[in-house]
Amino acid sequence: MVTTYEEAIDFIHGRMVWKKTPTFDRMDALLQALGNPQNTIKGIHITGTNGKGSTTAYLRDMLVASGLTVGTYTSPFITKFNERISVNGVMISDDELVTLVQQIEPLVLAMDVSEIEGGPTEFEVITAMMFLYFATHPVDVVIIEVGIGGLFDSTNVFTPILSIVTSVGFDHMHVLGNTLTAIAQQKAAIIKPGVPVIYGGHANEEAGTVIKATAHQLRVPFWSFDDMDITLVPTTNPWQEKFSWTLHDCILPTMAVRQLPNVELGMLGKFQVENASLAILAYYYLANMKIVTFNDSIILSSLKNTKWPGRFETLQNNPRVVIDGAHNVAAIHGLHELFNRKFDKVAKITIIFAALADKEFAKMANELASIPNVELIATEFAGPGKRHVVNEAEVAKQVNQQIKTASDWQSALAMAESNAPENSFILLTGSLYFVSEVRAYFDEKKLNALVN
Repeated sequence: MVTTYEEAIDFIHGRMVWKKTPTFDRMDALLQALGNPQNTIKGIHITGTNGKGSTTAYLRDMLVASGLTVGTYTSPFITKFNERISVNGVMISDDELVTLVQQIEPLVLAMDVSEIEGGPTEFEVITAMMFLYFATHPVDVVIIEVGIGGLFDSTNVFTPILSIVTSVGFDHMHVLGNTLTAIAQQKAAIIKPGVPVIYGGHANEEAGTVIKATAHQLRVPFWSFDDMDITLVPTTNPWQEKFSWTLHDCILPTMAVRQLPNVELGMLGKFQVENASLAILAYYYLANMKIVTFNDSIILSSLKNTKWPGRFETLQNNPRVVIDGAHNVAAIHGLHELFNRKFDKVAKITIIFAALADKEFAKMANELASIPNVELIATEFAGPGKRHVVNEAEVAKQVNQQIKTASDWQSALAMAESNAPENSFILLTGSLYFVSEVRAYFDEKKLNALVN
């Protein structure tokens, strides 16, 4: 029996990570043994290739500022495992996590013996823990992120009050398929009868046609970027992001305020503007349903202050060191757009790149190397569990121009810091697991500086 936090974490991570089986049998059996806690929550279900975490953070902060208690279920974690289950942005305690594992462990071990497929996976166990936690610690709303895809994702076992699809791009193709249509079909599977869906794209795009068709088939409201006007507002400070947002009159006609002319974000990037726009529309919908009391000043103040770890986050000044969890080609496109729009006058940008071997690392690295004023350094990091990190020499071989390499990212960072001129910065990117490791290093560095 698990008795300590370390034993609880070992039990969770000791489960099989993935089983490609198109069934909810394991999840249903585990939840039934727990009394079906998923049926007691009021939740918002969110999927997408990129932007789930930031959209969740924007919406959470607006709802919390409006007086609601908001639970979140996110992955992966950046600083500590517990943050995957949080209330009002505060991760559950070690003791609460241990209690959850103690309740679930005997059920899982019994299933290990009786189930042909070997019992629940790691993500199924964590998801069951989340449902159990919010059933026994009720909140006003829970925002639940999909793990991968949607169709047979472990989270897709409850009926939400709203579904959100942030974006559809190429990632996890070994599971979701090799076309945008196939990937969109997986993500569209979170749409439920009677539950509206908000899509972070346009209806006439390849993925958009799938999402919209699914919504129409189920006869539920479908909203996308076609139903709002989003305009970037130029700023003199490159580290500031502003935009204007207008909701079309035909959407939620009972809402009096339909325009937010000068929205300032605490995070950078056109992709963050899009994530925030989805969160704003979700807030409008919840206000229209009387779940929250509408307040446009709360929207503006919340979005300005929202932060999400690892999303173009500054860890150090002089020289400025930034991390970003861009881990697929679509996210790298977003960084490229940001550099072209905001940092074209910067003397030098040093990008330290490390990625998992099962990602499209060659495409990612080549795009980063093509950005003006960029020096690219390929390196490695410890990596998560059994997933492999691509060797820096392999990255260099796949890039169409000469780049630098370093056997570990600490050496790469030292190299970059020693050659950082004025009006420059250093970015570490390529994997959420990578930036998590870097962030932990800087946290420890700051702690040691305080102690000494």
